[in-house]
Amino acid sequence: MTLPKFLHLPRIVASAAFLSLLLAATATAQKLVKFESNGQLSAAAANERINALFTPNTLEPTRAAIELYKVRYTSTDEKGKPVELTGLVAWPAGGASKGLVVFCHGTIVDRDRSPSRYRGGSEGGEAAVGVLAFASGGYAVALPDYLGLGDHKKPHPYPLSKVNARSGVDIIPAVRELANQQKYDIAKPLYVTGYSEGGGVAMALTQMLEKEKGEMFRVTRSAPSAGPYDLSGTMLDFFLEPNTDQIGFVLRMYLLGYSAHYFHKRDGIKLREFFKPALADAVAINYGLNRSDDDILKALGITGALMRANNSLANVLNPKFLNAIKRRDQRNRFIRELAANNTYDWRPNTPILLIHLKSDTVVPSRNTEVAYAAMRRRGTPDPILRKHLIENDSLNHVTAMPPAAVIARMWFDGSFGKP
Repeated sequence: MTLPKFLHLPRIVASAAFLSLLLAATATAQKLVKFESNGQLSAAAANERINALFTPNTLEPTRAAIELYKVRYTSTDEKGKPVELTGLVAWPAGGASKGLVVFCHGTIVDRDRSPSRYRGGSEGGEAAVGVLAFASGGYAVALPDYLGLGDHKKPHPYPLSKVNARSGVDIIPAVRELANQQKYDIAKPLYVTGYSEGGGVAMALTQMLEKEKGEMFRVTRSAPSAGPYDLSGTMLDFFLEPNTDQIGFVLRMYLLGYSAHYFHKRDGIKLREFFKPALADAVAINYGLNRSDDDILKALGITGALMRANNSLANVLNPKFLNAIKRRDQRNRFIRELAANNTYDWRPNTPILLIHLKSDTVVPSRNTEVAYAAMRRRGTPDPILRKHLIENDSLNHVTAMPPAAVIARMWFDGSFGKP
C-alpha cells in the first residue's frame, strides 16, 4: 500500500525533528526578555582597573575593549513560580574565544551593588573583579544578580545556595541568545566560579548543571572559592565560637541578621524568635530600608555594644533559638533549610578546583576541607577534584577575592600548577 505524500514517514520524522529544534530554540530565546548597554571599558581603562585591583603581573594586559550589558531574563523563584531576574553580561570586543564564565557574587544587601548596576566605574566592587579577571582574558562573563537583588524586589534567599543557583542556570541561555542577537561569537566551553556566598552558589550551580540536558549546560571546569558549603554544620559551629574580634562579631550579626530577615519576610517568622529584642528591632529597621552594607554593619555594631554582647552571638540570640542551633534541631525551619542547602556531600563529574584562604575569619576554611573530604569519600578521583589553599596571612576574606579570581582564571586557562 502506498502512503499518501502527507503521511510519508521520513517527512514526518524530519518535520518532527524540525519542530523539536524550533521549540528548543524558542524556549532558549524566551529566557532573554530584554537587554540594554551598560557602556564599555576601553582597553586602557580596563588595564588601569586591573592594575588597581590585582597584584601586578598576575593578569596580562588586555588589548580589547570590554562591553557591558544588563540583561533581564526568565527564571523561577524558591517556590518554582516564574519570575524575571537581572544580571550583568561582559565580553571582550571581537569575540570570546575561550567560552563563557558564570561568576556568582558574594553577600550584599544593597541592591545598588548588584552586578547589573555595574557600568565600568572605579567603584564596581566584586562585579569589577569578576568582569576584569575573565573578560580581559578572552571569556564572556555572566553575573546573575540572584533572587531579591538587582531589579527583583522580593527578599534575597540568603544563604540558600541551591535556591540561588537557579538564576545561574537560567542566565546561560539568555547570554547565548544575547550573543546570537548581537552576532557575537562565544565559544562552547562553560565555566563556573564564585566567591563567599557565591562560592556556595557556584558549587550548587555546578551540581545543578550536571543534571541539565543539553550541550549548552555542560561545565568544562568549576572553581568554587571560599564558600559556605557546610551551612548546617561548619558554619553554625563557627557562628557560636567565642570571638574576641569585634569586626568578626559584627560580620556574624550581619550575616545571621540577613538570613533571619529573609525567613521573616518569606514565612512570617518573628525576628524575636531569632534574636533578643534590641537586635531583633535593629534587624527589622536596617534590613527593611534601602541602606548600604556599611551602614547596616555600623548600626549592628552599635546595637551589639549597647547590648554588652561581649563579641558573642550567644549573648544576642533568643535562648530557644540558641539551643536549637546547638542541638541542630530539625524542627526549626531555619536549621532545616540550611541542611537542605548544604552543597558539600556529592560526587562531581566536572573537574573542580576548591580555592580557600587559610586565615579566613568570615567563611572558615574548614568548609573546603569538609567538602573535599566528603567528595573523596564518595570516590571522586584526583583528576576531577583538587584544592588550593591561599596561605598569605596578609589577606582577609575580602582582600583574598581578587587572588582567588586569578587562580580560577588559571584553572580555566589550563595553566594552574604550571610555572
